[in-house]
Amino acid sequence: MGIDVPPPSTSAASLTRMVLVGALALLLVAAPVTGLLAWEPVEEGNVKVVKKWGATTGEVFEPGAHFINPVAQSTVPISVRPQSYTMSSTSGEGDVKSRDDAITVLTEDGLRADIDVTVRYRVDASNAVTFYREYRTLETAEERLIRPSIRSTLRTEAGRLPVTVIYTGEGQTQLKTAAEEALADEFGNAGLILEAVQVRNVELPDEYAQAVERKEITEQRRQQKQDELAVERLEADRKRIEAKGEADSNRIIARSLDQRVLAQKYIDKLDETDTVYIPVGDGGYPQFVQSLDSANYSAASNVSANVTATADSDADSASTNVSGARSNATANDSANA
Repeated sequence: MGIDVPPPSTSAASLTRMVLVGALALLLVAAPVTGLLAWEPVEEGNVKVVKKWGATTGEVFEPGAHFINPVAQSTVPISVRPQSYTMSSTSGEGDVKSRDDAITVLTEDGLRADIDVTVRYRVDASNAVTFYREYRTLETAEERLIRPSIRSTLRTEAGRLPVTVIYTGEGQTQLKTAAEEALADEFGNAGLILEAVQVRNVELPDEYAQAVERKEITEQRRQQKQDELAVERLEADRKRIEAKGEADSNRIIARSLDQRVLAQKYIDKLDETDTVYIPVGDGGYPQFVQSLDSANYSAASNVSANVTATADSDADSASTNVSGARSNATANDSANA
């Protein structure tokens, strides 16, 4: 005959204790998981748009640590770092790498030109919600806003410029300024900030580019000839001034020189060289010696004449005095007798 074993009796206190232990264990397991799900860090250079039940709340998380309700809330990261969108004729250089992506425009005179351009922009962190509502991602904004807007603006502005201006620095500056003014408002309304529009290159048709190159070469050659002519004129003026100064100097020297000065200069130079060249005159004597001899002879003649005249005068005076003395002696003899 079997023995009946009564079931263990469970008191209300022990049951409560079991429930508390289970709840505590569940809490210990769920707390870290919930904390991880609620932790929402934001890295530098990004913001996060907060959504609740799938709709934006208008709240934006800046870089740092944040917490959300993981059940009802979620976030969408958006980069606020500077971005660039390039359209280029060189395959592989622009954002569309598989083909020529330059902007083709018609100038005022109907000629075609290809423009390479880069648009630099970034998402406005304070207006990230607007950007997200309009475009969601940067790629969508580039395709729907940036690309069509820059194409339209450059084509409109290029139509106001002649082909002789559009490829110059002045023409490219006009294109850049017009594009920045037109896109600034559109970007602002979309939650973007336009930093710059860079017109990187304007490519003209081959035949016109060759004509422009030939014209530039001709102009450079003409300018070079003008520069050479100006230099030659300056050199001619310098030579004329130099010649005039030398002529004036020679005239002054010629007026101040005579035979004595030339002879003295020649004698002074004899001490400065071992080789002496003496100009010989018709009589076989050095010319400056003849000149000096002539001058000395003239001076000697003058001195001799002066001495002779003085001697004659003195002789006459002495003769007169002797005659007078004789007369006085004769008179005295007659008186004594």
